[in-house]
Amino acid sequence: MVKLTDVARAAGVGYGTASRALSGKGPVGGDARARVLEAARELGYTADATARALRERRTRSVGLIVPDMTNEFYTASAEVLQEVLRAAGHHLFVATTGNHPGRDQEALQEMAARRVDGIVHVPSGPSTAATSPVPVVELNRYSGRNVPAVVSDDYAGVKELTELVIAAGYTDIAAIVGPDTYSTSRDRLAGFKAATEQAGFSENAATGKRLRIVFSDFSAEGGASAMQTLLPDPPQALLPLSSRLVMGVLKTTREAGIRVPDDLSLAGYGDPDWFEIWGPGITTFAPPLAQMGAKAAEILLDLINGHEPTDTLSRIPGALRIRGTLGNPGIS
Repeated sequence: MVKLTDVARAAGVGYGTASRALSGKGPVGGDARARVLEAARELGYTADATARALRERRTRSVGLIVPDMTNEFYTASAEVLQEVLRAAGHHLFVATTGNHPGRDQEALQEMAARRVDGIVHVPSGPSTAATSPVPVVELNRYSGRNVPAVVSDDYAGVKELTELVIAAGYTDIAAIVGPDTYSTSRDRLAGFKAATEQAGFSENAATGKRLRIVFSDFSAEGGASAMQTLLPDPPQALLPLSSRLVMGVLKTTREAGIRVPDDLSLAGYGDPDWFEIWGPGITTFAPPLAQMGAKAAEILLDLINGHEPTDTLSRIPGALRIRGTLGNPGIS
């Protein structure tokens, strides 16, 4: 195994100079640095991560705890998170919880056993009493723990999306939302209610402007089932407030022979690639997933380096994507 002393000898420099050149810490002349890097390359030298961890009392690793890595919502943020952390010299370990609150503590303990320097955590709900001996930043959801959190501004985004639907002239609107144990569900529902109430809608009204709310889990199956409950008396416009819910709704409407947007207008949440190419394109609110991942990494690195964040909760604005599913069926 090639040692640092071998690199120093081949480059004609002292051990300390070779160490500073490879770590990037401390002054080293340009010519000496070049010789050290060339010697390390020729000899096939790689730093001993274990020894470095012992010296620095850090493992240069970070944990990511998410409900589900098959969901594009999390993979989009995780990709950027990993890029930022890699650039800072950190590796990423991933654990999934399946949205089971009891597994949060298990995952946190697993990460602690790996001696990670910090954790990015998508909590399974507000009741999570999970604790960690290392810095934690929550992503996408916030649990109410006294830790920094980075989320999409879902309240503002869904409110604006709902206002767009109302401006199209609809007077019978429904929303499908996830369980209210998640902060994401509560924020999206609050945005929907704010827009409809300001426009004079009443929940389950027999006459006039009517709004309806159906709760479901965040899954395609949940969206399909929720749409089934609306089929006897479908709304003019529907807002399934997650991409998985949109998927389930489209499955049920296809099976029922309901055409989107000719028979039912639709505005969704999230912006996976297929939203743009499906039919006329799905009008939606797109959360800023890449920015969320980058911000979470930035805050976590600051915490690891002993700096306290200026904001406990960072809400990042997303953007509307106006496409073809917001038609005007039956409205003159």
